[in-house]
Amino acid sequence: MNGKQRLMLSAKAVLYDSSNVKLFRLKPSEQSRFGDVIEVLSQPVVRIKCKIDELYLSPDIYYRCYLIFKLSEKCRGLHCPVKVRGPLHRSNKVIKNLYLRSPNAWNIHDIDQVPKQREDGWMEVNVWTFKTKDVQRMFQGISVNLKLISYEGTMSGLIVCGLEFRPT
Repeated sequence: MNGKQRLMLSAKAVLYDSSNVKLFRLKPSEQSRFGDVIEVLSQPVVRIKCKIDELYLSPDIYYRCYLIFKLSEKCRGLHCPVKVRGPLHRSNKVIKNLYLRSPNAWNIHDIDQVPKQREDGWMEVNVWTFKTKDVQRMFQGISVNLKLISYEGTMSGLIVCGLEFRPT
């Protein structure tokens, strides 16, 4: 990748803390490089929050942040798009809508909004694009503060492996 750095963070690092343990189920997984994944329980909102030291990403580069996930066999919802809000702490504005299940072809407006199968068996969808130089200046590092909101029903059955940051 021309010397540009990539970074993968576990679901536990970006979703799980002592204040929200009742919202998720931590599950061991041999398919995850981290050993554990997080299954979202019956709730309409998932918050992704973490801070990355700027040393882990290349300076002055555009990155895409991908949610790495699967849907459990019990998952019956998530057919509608999911709203993504953030990334600034005070921002409540919709950045974009994305899908966790592939929609009909006539509903696809932006290829980044649709999940893609990865070689490792997981799915990925782009949740945020940013330039490291712009966000570093604001936060002394990369602050990720996103909210995924289901348009209909809950996010129950969403299994999160983690976030991957890749240069564009």
